Amino acid sequence: MALSADAQFRKTWDFSKGYSAETKANLNADPNWVSNRTDANTGETTGWKDNAKMSGELMANGVVIEELRGINFSTSGLQNNGNYLLDPTTIRVARKKMAFSLPKLAAGQKVTIVAKSANGTATDRGFKGNDNMEYIDGPANGICPGPDGLCTLVWQVKADVVDSVDITISTDMGGLDIQSIVIDDGDAPDVEKAKKVAYIADAATIDADMAYIFLSATDGVELTQVDPVADITLDSLQYYDAIVVAPSVAANAGIVPTLKSAIAYEPVLNMNAAMYEAWGYGKPVATSEMSVTVPTEMADNALFADLDITSGLELLTDGGITGVSLGEYFANDAVLATAGEAVAIHQHNAARNTYLFLPYTEEGLTAANQDILPVILGNAVKMVAKTKKDIVATGAPVITKENKDRETTVTISTTNTDASIYYTTDSSEPTTASTLYTEPFTLTEACTVKAIATLDGYLQSNTTSLDIDIMSQAATPAISIEKNADNSVVTLTCATEGAEIYYSYGVVTDKAKAQKYVEPITLKAEPTEIYAFAVAEGYVQSGLASDYVAINSLNAQTIRIDTLTHFDANSADWFVDNSENGGTGKESAYYYWGKNAWKYYSDEVDHTETVKDSQGNDSIVYYYKPDPAAVRVINPNTPNGWILKSAGQVLTGELTLTAEAAVGNGATGRFAETAEDMIGGTPTTGCITFGGKTSGEPYTASIETTEKYAAPFDVVTYVGNGNNGNPGNLEIQVSADGEAWDSIGTVSMASTQRYYKKTRVSCDKTGEYFVRVWQKSGSTKAQLYDIYVLNNGENSKKYDASTVGIDNVGGSDELVRDEIFSVNGVRLNTLGKGINIIRKHYADGTVKTVKVMVK
Repeated sequence: MALSADAQFRKTWDFSKGYSAETKANLNADPNWVSNRTDANTGETTGWKDNAKMSGELMANGVVIEELRGINFSTSGLQNNGNYLLDPTTIRVARKKMAFSLPKLAAGQKVTIVAKSANGTATDRGFKGNDNMEYIDGPANGICPGPDGLCTLVWQVKADVVDSVDITISTDMGGLDIQSIVIDDGDAPDVEKAKKVAYIADAATIDADMAYIFLSATDGVELTQVDPVADITLDSLQYYDAIVVAPSVAANAGIVPTLKSAIAYEPVLNMNAAMYEAWGYGKPVATSEMSVTVPTEMADNALFADLDITSGLELLTDGGITGVSLGEYFANDAVLATAGEAVAIHQHNAARNTYLFLPYTEEGLTAANQDILPVILGNAVKMVAKTKKDIVATGAPVITKENKDRETTVTISTTNTDASIYYTTDSSEPTTASTLYTEPFTLTEACTVKAIATLDGYLQSNTTSLDIDIMSQAATPAISIEKNADNSVVTLTCATEGAEIYYSYGVVTDKAKAQKYVEPITLKAEPTEIYAFAVAEGYVQSGLASDYVAINSLNAQTIRIDTLTHFDANSADWFVDNSENGGTGKESAYYYWGKNAWKYYSDEVDHTETVKDSQGNDSIVYYYKPDPAAVRVINPNTPNGWILKSAGQVLTGELTLTAEAAVGNGATGRFAETAEDMIGGTPTTGCITFGGKTSGEPYTASIETTEKYAAPFDVVTYVGNGNNGNPGNLEIQVSADGEAWDSIGTVSMASTQRYYKKTRVSCDKTGEYFVRVWQKSGSTKAQLYDIYVLNNGENSKKYDASTVGIDNVGGSDELVRDEIFSVNGVRLNTLGKGINIIRKHYADGTVKTVKVMVK
C-alpha cells in the first residue's frame, strides 16, 4: 500500500500493548536484532536490542515493524548497536542526541509523549522538540526525573507554521523509555475492513452452491469466485485474506497443487474431503452421522460462537457427514469436532495462516441445517482470515561451539522453536535431505558446519555456517604458596608456553571477569581460597585450579571471623516511609529527607576572627555554631542495631542495586576493582548513597551502630563509587560515648564509576565502642553496601588452617537451624560459590560445623 506524501496516516503509537506475534517472529528471525530480555519461566524472548546501526523506519526480517510504522529515526547519535531496546511495554532510545520525526503536522497540533528515565536515579534525561514546536506541558525543560517514574510531556506545533511540517524530537541524554506517542487525540477506533475471500469453484456451479450463497450475504466478507484452473498461482491468491475450497472442486482440477502449496502460507477454509487423498495428507471417511461432537476443551473456539454445542452440532438434516482420517502432515492438528470415528473439523497452524476443514460435500450442502450453515460458515471464514500473516523467513540457525581437549561440541538452535534444522559438516549447502539436527554433536576433526531451518508456513532460512577448529587444552596452572611470618605469597605458573593466567577468589572462569596474573600475590589480611585458569592462543582454556591460602599469623587465637553485627542496605529494613519529614522516592532511589541538602550551621555566631583583606585592611570573619536541629536520624523498620544519620548531607537508599562477583577490568557495571576486593564474598544487594551538602558546609552523613561492641575487632566495608573518579573520603571510626570519634582507618574506594572495593581495618583497643562509617571529605556518591564488625569468637576459635578452619563437634539428631558463613566469617543467606562454613545447631545445644565446597 502506498501512502500520499502528505498523509498523516497515524496518530497513536502505544507500546504498552506490546508487540504482535508477527513482529516478535520477525525480530527473532533477524540477526540485526538480538535478545535482550527473556521470560524466566518459558525462556521466550520478550525484549530485543539492535545489533546494527539502523535509521528511518525500523525494520525486522525485511519488514517494517508495524508498531513503529510512521516514526522515522535519524542517524543522529547512533552507535554501531544498542541504540534501541524494544521491551514488552516500551521502546528505549538509549543514546544521547538521538532523534525521530513524525510526518506532516499542522499549526496547533499537539504531540504527547509518555516516557520515563531508564535510570531510576538520573535527573538529566529528557526530550526537546525542534524549532517548529513549543513545549507547553510536563516536567520542567522536558526532563524526566528518574525517581518520578512515567512523565507526560506535551509539545504544540507553533502557530506561525504555514504548511504541514515534519517535526523532530530528540534526546538531551540517552536512556529514555517511551510508552506512547499520541498526536492530538490519537487515532479513531479501528474499523475492521471487509475480508477479501477467494471462493474456489466452477462458475457454472455457484448459483446452486449454498455455501457461496450464504457467504455472499455475510457481513464483513467480500467474496470473489475463482475458477479451479491450473494457471491460478499462489502469488495471485495471496491478494486475498482467505481461500475457500468448495466441495464441487474435482480432485484432479488444475488448481489442486496450488491449493496444497497454499496451506500454512495463506488462510484456507476447505470443505472438500476429496482434497486429502489428492494432496497425500489423508483420506475421506464416510459416516452415517449428521451431527458432530465437540470436545469440552474446544467449546470456546471462535468457530462455535453463537452455536449451541452442548448436545452435539447438527450439520446435516439428511444423509451422512464425510469426515477425514489425517495423514502425517496434519497428524498433530487440533481436532475441533468428530463424527463417529472420523475427524469432522480440524485446524492446522492456529496462530498464522491457519487451515480449517469443514465437512460439507455438494450433497451435504443441499441437506445442510439451514440454521447452522450460515453461522458456522461466517465464523469459519472470519476466523481463518484473521490469521493472515506476511510470509517471512524462518529464523536463521545459530551455531555455537564448545571447544574441549581435542574435540569440539556443536550446538545449533533457532528462534523459531518448532523449526526443523538440517546441517552438513563437509562445507556443502544443506537441504531438507541433509542430516536432521536433534541434539548437540561432537567433532574430532576440523570442518565447516552449515545449517538451515525450515518451519511450516515460513520460508526456508538463510544458511548459517561456522568453522570448527580442534584444539588441545592449555595446562591447568600450578599454585605455589610461600608462607611467611605475617603473609603468604602465591605464585602461579603454567606449563603451556605463552599462556596467560587469570585468577580470582571465587569460581570465575571468564577472563573478562577475573584478574590477570602479572606477579606473585601477597596476602596478609585474610585466608582465602584462590582459583586460577590459563588461556593461550590456539588452545582450549585450561581447567580451574584452586588452593587454600592460609596466613601463618592468623590462627584460632588471632583470626576474626565471627560477626558481631552487620549492616546491609536491604529493602525490608531501609525502605522507610519518611514522607512526613520530606522523604520521597521509591525502593530503587529513596531520598530519606528529600533531594536537597539543608543547613548545618545556625544563625548564632560562635566567634569571630579578624584577618587582613587583600588591601591590608582589617576584615571580620564570622563563625557560626552548628544547629542542633540539623541532626536527623533514620531508624530501620525493625530495629537492627544501626541508624542512618546526617546534619545536612543527603542520604539516598538505592536498595535494589546488585554488585557482581567479578573483576571489572574496565567494563561498565558494579564490579570489584581488583580480585582482592572479592576475598570473603561480595556485597549484598542494596546500598546507601552519600549525597550532596550545602556549599561551604561540612560533610556530616554517617551510618552508625546503636550498640557498643567489645574490642578488639575488625571492621569490613564494601563501598562503591557512584562517580567516575574523585571518590568520597570515608572514615571508619569508633567511639566510647557516641560523641567523640576516633578514626581507625580510611575506606578504600575505586576511581572507576560503579566499581566497589573492600576495606578491612582493625580496632585493637580495649573496652567497648560504637562503630560508624562517616564521610570526612571528597566527592559525593560513595555507595556503601555493607559494614561487618568481626571478632575472635566461637567460630574463630575453631579455625584450623590445616583443615580450612573446621573442627567437627557432634550433636543430637534433631537439627534446629543452619547458619551459613563464608570462610572469612561473612554471614550468607544461601550457599555461595567456593568454600562455605555451615554451623548446624541441634536441639540439645550442641553445634556441628561443616565445610561445603560449591563449584
